[in-house]
Amino acid sequence: MMDFACRWLWTMCLIPPALSYLVIVRALRYKLRDAATKKIPSRPLFASMTLEDAFPIQLQLAELEFPTVFSGSVFFALFKTYGIPSISRLLTKTGQLSSSATASKRAADTGVILTEVVLHPPNSPRAIEGIARMNFLHDRYRKSGKITDDDMLYTLSLFLLEPIRWTKRFDWREVSDVERCAMGLYWRWMADAMDIPLDALGSAGKWKDGLDFLEDLETWSLRYEIDTMKPADCNETVAKHTIDIALHNLPKMLHRAIFDIVSSLLDLRLRTAMKFAEPASITVVMLDLLVDIRRMIVRHLFLPRPYFLRQRWFSDEPTIDGRYHFAQYIAHPWYIKPTWSKRIVGGAVPGDEGDKYCPHGYKIAELGPQNLCGKGDVEMDQTRRRLASGCPFRLAR
Repeated sequence: MMDFACRWLWTMCLIPPALSYLVIVRALRYKLRDAATKKIPSRPLFASMTLEDAFPIQLQLAELEFPTVFSGSVFFALFKTYGIPSISRLLTKTGQLSSSATASKRAADTGVILTEVVLHPPNSPRAIEGIARMNFLHDRYRKSGKITDDDMLYTLSLFLLEPIRWTKRFDWREVSDVERCAMGLYWRWMADAMDIPLDALGSAGKWKDGLDFLEDLETWSLRYEIDTMKPADCNETVAKHTIDIALHNLPKMLHRAIFDIVSSLLDLRLRTAMKFAEPASITVVMLDLLVDIRRMIVRHLFLPRPYFLRQRWFSDEPTIDGRYHFAQYIAHPWYIKPTWSKRIVGGAVPGDEGDKYCPHGYKIAELGPQNLCGKGDVEMDQTRRRLASGCPFRLAR
C-alpha cells in the first residue's frame, strides 16, 4: 500500500512539469513560422513581399528550422540533375567525375558557391561574388549550346523545390505558404541574376507573388522531367561516382546498405533513369519508420534550435590573405581548416596531404575546375556591376 502511494505521489508530481514542458515546446516550436505568417497573414498580401523580406525567412529555414534536411536536399537536388542525359553526358565528357577526388571537388565547389550565394543577403559582396563566379563557370557551356536554358531552369527549379519536398517528407513540419512565397521570390530573383530565361513557363512575367511563381515553376519542372529524364549509361556513371563520394569515409561493409537507402530516396522515374535496382522493401519500411519516430520526437519533445547554435557553413571573416574556410564536408576536406576536432572525428583530415584539399581556404573567384582557377575576372566584373546596381525586387505589378 505504501509503495502504491509513493508511486502515485511521484506520478502526480511529475505530470504538471511534463505537461508544462510539452506546452512550452509547442509554443516555441512554431514561433518562427507564426512570426512570418503574422507579418504577412493572407494571400492577397503576398504580393507586397520584397526580396529584403524574403531573404531572412529563407535563411532561418536553412540555419535554424531545417538545417540537416535543407543541406541534404540541396545535395540531392544536384544529384537529381544527373537523371537528365544532356547534363550527365556533359559531366562525363568534361572529366570532372573521372576520379573520386575531382568529383568531390566539383561537389565541394558547388556547395561552397551555393551556400555563399543563398546564405548571404542578395546585395552583399559575397553573394554577388558567388553569382558572378557561378555565371562565369556556366557561360562557356551555355554559349556553345552544351547547356541549354531549359537545363539551367530545371536545375534552378530543383534548388527551390527539393528543400520543400524533403521538409515535407523528412522533417517535423511542412514549409508554410508564406515561407514558400519567400523561397519562390528569392529564386525568381536568382533566375534573373543568372540570366536564365523564364519564357518556357506558362505565366512568364505575370506572377502575382513568389508562391505563384513557385507553383508555375513546379508544373513546368515536372513536365520537363517526364519529357527528358530517360535511362542512359551516362546517368548511371555520374550517379554512382557521386554516391562513391558519400561512401568515401564509411566502412565498406556498410556500402551496400547505404546504396539501398539512397535508392529508396529516389522516385521511380529517377531510379529508372539512373538504372538503379529497386530497394528492398524492408529498407523502405525501416526508413519511413525512423523518419516518423524522429518527426514525433522533434515536434513534441525538442526545443527549437537557439540562434547561437545555428548551422554554420563557412567562416564569417577572411584570413589575412582574403580566404574563407568551409565548415562541412562529406568525403574529402576541401577548404576545411585543420583542427583537433576534425582529427578526432576521423576519416580524411584537413592538412594531412599538404595543400591537396586547400586547408588554407578559398577565394570565391578561384572556385571551379583547376584549369579555370584565377580566370574569368573580366566576365565576373560585368555581373558584379549589374547586380551591385540592382534595386529592391518584388513580383507585384
